Amino acid sequence: MKIMVQDQTIIIEQPRCVWVEQSPSSDEGIVASNSRRVPVLGKYATIDRAKEVLKEVFEYQRNGRCNFYMPQE
Repeated sequence: MKIMVQDQTIIIEQPRCVWVEQSPSSDEGIVASNSRRVPVLGKYATIDRAKEVLKEVFEYQRNGRCNFYMPQE
């Protein structure tokens, strides 16, 4: 599956690992990956929202969809 990162500067092939972590400098939630080129796929206002986006990525992949756009917020 291809993922367009949140700032729409690059499209990556889904890396092996995608996870949610809290931003070290704020309460934002980050959807991160093990991609060396683009470790942050998107930033969201809360960690709960980041978890929702991660779930959306998984559902797209599970349903055989080929492309996912990280939500702009």
